[in-house]
Amino acid sequence: MNVTPSIPATESPDPSGPTRVAPTRVARPVATRRRLLEAGLALFAEKGPRDVTSHAIAAKAGYASGTFYLHFKDKLALFRELAEEAAGELEARLDVVAQNRTDPAEITRAQAEALVGFAEDRRDLLRIVFHPGGEAGEIGPQILARLARGLRLRRREAVGGDRTNPDEGGCFDPEVLSQAIVGMWAHVLAWWAEDPSRVDRDAIIDTLTHFQLHGGCSEPGSPCPSLSSLPKRTATSKRTLTTPEGEVPQ
Repeated sequence: MNVTPSIPATESPDPSGPTRVAPTRVARPVATRRRLLEAGLALFAEKGPRDVTSHAIAAKAGYASGTFYLHFKDKLALFRELAEEAAGELEARLDVVAQNRTDPAEITRAQAEALVGFAEDRRDLLRIVFHPGGEAGEIGPQILARLARGLRLRRREAVGGDRTNPDEGGCFDPEVLSQAIVGMWAHVLAWWAEDPSRVDRDAIIDTLTHFQLHGGCSEPGSPCPSLSSLPKRTATSKRTLTTPEGEVPQ
């Protein structure tokens, strides 16, 4: 007796009916990758990159180790993707708050608020990216370099758009300035993310805003000192040391 179940004949599609698109199998791999990323983030935040293994990440996500290696070469590849995601999210926030604004002070404060909001929302991610330690130590500086490039380009675009930028008056080298600002952001926010009770969030925003706009000047709006007014030492200049016996050339 034939027990093979009969297969109903396929109906011809109705030309007048809606087009039926075959479902894809993309969603499942994407969901698996995301679970691995979230598991890695939790373990990195708890133990630090050095003490986390790819096997532990897979187990926490509920998969076998082989599944991990279908998506990532090793744990540092996963860590790097987390760091790149963090940088991308932060850059997006900074871009959004700068849109439709022309006043430099307003833009600077809005971006400081975005930075603090990112630190609040992504506290664990920020801490592990900028305080990775050990074998993942090179990733943090690479992310800082990426953020510095983005900052420099945004400032250049602002000047090209006829915005008055207080940093473009010849007082600072743009490359050095972008590196300094991003380094300040990373250090201050990582320090604050470790223990938000250290200082009120508004104090962080106020300080970052004021320092970017006015440097270390105590009064808001203080003019940038002219570089020509600073003392310069030439190759032929000589220093002197005042002693009880008089001035001695150095």
